[in-house]
Amino acid sequence: MSRRKIVTILLPPPEPEPEYELYQELRHDAELRSRPPLGPDDLRRMTEVSARRGRDWCTAVLGRGFPGIERVSSVDGWMLVAADELNLDPPLPRRIVEEREAAEQRRKAEATLAAVKLETEKRQWDLLVGSAPVTLTVHENTRHTGPNGSTRHAVPPADVVSGKARKHPADRGLCETPDRADPLHLGDAVDLPPNCVRCLDYAAKIRAADAPAPPTDAEAALLRLISSGMVFTFSVRGCITIRDTSQRSRAAWGHLGRKVDVAVKKLQKKGWVSQDQEYGATQKGVRGHRWRLTEAGTAALEG
Repeated sequence: MSRRKIVTILLPPPEPEPEYELYQELRHDAELRSRPPLGPDDLRRMTEVSARRGRDWCTAVLGRGFPGIERVSSVDGWMLVAADELNLDPPLPRRIVEEREAAEQRRKAEATLAAVKLETEKRQWDLLVGSAPVTLTVHENTRHTGPNGSTRHAVPPADVVSGKARKHPADRGLCETPDRADPLHLGDAVDLPPNCVRCLDYAAKIRAADAPAPPTDAEAALLRLISSGMVFTFSVRGCITIRDTSQRSRAAWGHLGRKVDVAVKKLQKKGWVSQDQEYGATQKGVRGHRWRLTEAGTAALEG
């Protein structure tokens, strides 16, 4: 079985693009000075020149990017020493200047887009906070950071719930489960919108701990029928029945509509609907007791 071989190939440095006339003379002089072995004093001198002059000056002298004195040849090192001796101050290569200008334009464009995105997120968060049952604050995770920086979590000041019975403890991220063994390490409140996707999702669904659960899709559909005046209680042959008069059923008294006794009584138990005491007539003239939404039912449907 043959073993895999890994071969490392060092790419040659880019061709120099100097912007001054003495480049070839400096290069020739540096090649001559690099022939003897490089001693400690020579290396210290090159290091001192590059540190004192700075990376941009070294780049301008060499005509290409300067990666550091420890990563250039002895010829390049002697070029820096010779240019320092002549007190040269050449301009940066045109290509490098253009690349830096393009990078700066990209940075400004990215900063502008980031500012617009943040402002949009702030407005959306303000709307979300305004409709929340408690005052939510935002805190950064101080232990872990992601590729885009710290994760910011929404935190309630009191226990809240979402869905049927999903609990969100006070002073902890909305995304955390109550029995989490290692709670998030959160810092002080920040004036930024949260970027935790789960916290944002829960922030739109939370309610006070003693508030009833929001209606299911089926309950909401029935609430809308009741609101439109389509649900009545009828007394037929001594039997009391609650009917959705918007449609017929195939069972007995089908002309009165679909039977919804159990579903309506569940809504009544939650305090969302109530029955008129007086008789009223359906759109087809059949008399019965109409069901209506209570204030709590209206709030549940609109919420």
